[in-house]
Amino acid sequence: MIQTSYFSSKAPHGRKVCIAKWAPRYWNGPRAPRLAPSNPKAENWSECYLRDLIERFPGGAGLREYLDAIVARTPEPILCCYEADPEQCHRRILAEYAKTHLGMDMPEWIAPANRQGSLL
Repeated sequence: MIQTSYFSSKAPHGRKVCIAKWAPRYWNGPRAPRLAPSNPKAENWSECYLRDLIERFPGGAGLREYLDAIVARTPEPILCCYEADPEQCHRRILAEYAKTHLGMDMPEWIAPANRQGSLL
């Protein structure tokens, strides 16, 4: 399963894949540059990113193959960018595009619940 999150989340570092145009200075992990926005600072960033996806993967063509290549390099990848709020980030637009064109769910990574047993 492919999931999404942000760099500073507590998601497992070994599963994170950068989909940002510019990776953090400390980043030495895998990158997926074709999933990065061409202009992350655009005023209408969501429309701009959707156009990027349509141009790069028209109707989803080639997207599954690109995602499969990411999975081959990083099993169960978590596609990461900077924004903590998924509604303010391109990763959820990518997830919706994959759902629409590939029928693929790409949920936001959620930290497992702390399962501390009863002390009684």
